[in-house]
Amino acid sequence: MKKIAYILAAAVVGMASSGCSDKFDGHAGEGRLMLHPRVSTELRKSRAFADGEVAQLSESCKIWISSAKGLVREYNGIASVPTDGIWLQGGSYLAEAWAGDSVPASFTSRYFKGVKRFIIEAGVAKQVDLTCTLANTAVSVRYDESVDLVLSDINLTVGHSCGSLEWKGKDERSGYFMMNSRDKDLTYTLTGKDERGRDYEQAGVIENAKAGTEYVLNVSYTEVGVETGGAYFDIEIDENILVINDEITIMSAPQVIGVYQSLDVPYYAEKGAAERQGFFITATNELASVIVKIDGMDHILGETGANNFDILYVHESGNEVLHELLESYGIKHVRVIREDSGDDMKITFEPELLNRLDEGEYKITITATDENNKTGTGALDIIITDAVVDAKPVPADAPTTWATQATLSGTVMKANAENVGFNYRVKGESDWKFAEATPLSRAGWEKGMEFTVVLTGLIPGTTYEYTSAATDFVSTNIQEFTTEAAAQLPNCGFEDWFMEGKVQRIYKEGGSMFWDSGNKGSSTANTTLTTPCESPKHGGNYSAKLASEKVAIAFAAGNLFVGEFLGTENLTKGILGWGRPWSTRPKALKGYIKYTPAAISDVNGAPSGVTINKGDMDTGIIYIGILDDTKMSYSSYSGWPQIVATKNIDSYGFKASDPKVIAYGEKVFTEATPGDGLIEFEIPLDYHRTDIKASNIVVVASASRYGDYYTGGPSVMYLDDLELVY
Repeated sequence: MKKIAYILAAAVVGMASSGCSDKFDGHAGEGRLMLHPRVSTELRKSRAFADGEVAQLSESCKIWISSAKGLVREYNGIASVPTDGIWLQGGSYLAEAWAGDSVPASFTSRYFKGVKRFIIEAGVAKQVDLTCTLANTAVSVRYDESVDLVLSDINLTVGHSCGSLEWKGKDERSGYFMMNSRDKDLTYTLTGKDERGRDYEQAGVIENAKAGTEYVLNVSYTEVGVETGGAYFDIEIDENILVINDEITIMSAPQVIGVYQSLDVPYYAEKGAAERQGFFITATNELASVIVKIDGMDHILGETGANNFDILYVHESGNEVLHELLESYGIKHVRVIREDSGDDMKITFEPELLNRLDEGEYKITITATDENNKTGTGALDIIITDAVVDAKPVPADAPTTWATQATLSGTVMKANAENVGFNYRVKGESDWKFAEATPLSRAGWEKGMEFTVVLTGLIPGTTYEYTSAATDFVSTNIQEFTTEAAAQLPNCGFEDWFMEGKVQRIYKEGGSMFWDSGNKGSSTANTTLTTPCESPKHGGNYSAKLASEKVAIAFAAGNLFVGEFLGTENLTKGILGWGRPWSTRPKALKGYIKYTPAAISDVNGAPSGVTINKGDMDTGIIYIGILDDTKMSYSSYSGWPQIVATKNIDSYGFKASDPKVIAYGEKVFTEATPGDGLIEFEIPLDYHRTDIKASNIVVVASASRYGDYYTGGPSVMYLDDLELVY
């Protein structure tokens, strides 16, 4: 059915189709990405999607969003893409998506890939359609009827160095190949028995085989004699660009966002001075219903039905009274059905409705359902107040709330307000403190201005109350926030140890592992690299001694890390799972160390750009990273924030520049520490991202900085009493 754009309201509000955007008030410097990933089937004689395959593609689809700095967002499965949009700083981005199975050759497995560049503007909602198209090269075969007269037991083999497929008999299925950098061509071999029962074979090449293209091998017989070895079959190759004649959309439910402000926070307005508010709905299929529910306005809307109705069918319902009421109240809407599939709608609530409201709290909820019965919901809380200033709530997971500081924000409700700010106190205490905000302009505070105050010197893990205040005004609306706890690393004084067989463990027997080391790997050579030590130490009974040495045929660094030694490959190559769940954001790591470096005795590798020679002095390192919720997999291991595989260290080594690292700090020890005891050190954390909370923590200490390359000397590090500083 041809899809037609049409308008259902008196007031037309501009909208775009593919790539549409709408202004809204969002986070400073950020825009909102409304991402629509989908997979489209390829072609001409393709097999149809089997039952359940759409769901499998949806679940297996991986979506990456990258900037010039690297990966910034990663989603596994269509369902994991946020339905209310993705906040991104203004700039240029690349969206990529993959679905299906990427195998060298298959009759059944197909692989789809999509790439789309886009630009995010601050304060703009950007819609991006990301279509995954076939990334395989398809091959099929067609036999002319004349072939049956002279050839039997037909077989056709097509492939490259990584895989091949065999068509037995006159099989005309499509086969799918993934091309790689080594294999540009597909080779084919046709075999069979000629009319005399002799073996026949003919080979050829499909040169520069392209992705998203079908190659049809047309086999026909030509009368040129029947001599032994004579080439009497023609194989002509048709090259067809696979065109899309159907699309299977595996997208999220309809998305409902705020047009003029985010739905994450209430809209505050002075009585009689409210401004237009609105919703933007985008759906990947045609909308079946859009229910508008309005709470708290019964004294205005009464029993008219205008407080709960399907705005999609106002005209078709025959309820002219309702239609006229919506017009008179200023509830308007525009709908555009996009020809490339999808449905957009904008609903606005004009001041003639909102300015009838008395002081109080109201809610407008939009529930959009598409023709596939997928539903998306968005709600706007409206607060009408006569306050001079009004404070915004701090969400429980707000990334602006740290252990010792928090950011409060509010809105100036009346012009010429003075001494704008917040009163705050520890919950349960009687005395308030005042924190004044700084005006954004010399003209002072104007109505509608946003103001923020960063409170510092707060107590970790404590609930605070706050309220907005100005000259001759203190709001009675008291709100709360809770600071992050000042959590500390378990066994940070390295007091708990036990022997598990030949392996020295860094936790109490029967307890939970938090720290681990390379001891499990070195124990196979009856060597222990990381041990408890009674002297030197800083406090308690023990410090941790990290001693590098040659173990059997390989050099091994004395080390410890937050995580677990998972296993080995190729006898000596370690696989480590780094990181543990962590929810707080420290500002530094401090502790006590004694370090004695030695000359480098083994050189087996180093990072790119680093030159190391035997006899150079070894160096030690301690580093800490705060990570997001990204998980890694390697071989049979999965679910770790970071997996280090020393066999493939360049690809599976920890990198501070990785987008998943939201904060990082390190200290390299290039010489022996002074004195006989341990000295204090401190490593500040540099936060690359402050828009999210912490999910994981990594701490690593090594007596030989390049031990993961099996390079170093017999250096020794003593470590004790680590502490996270908040």
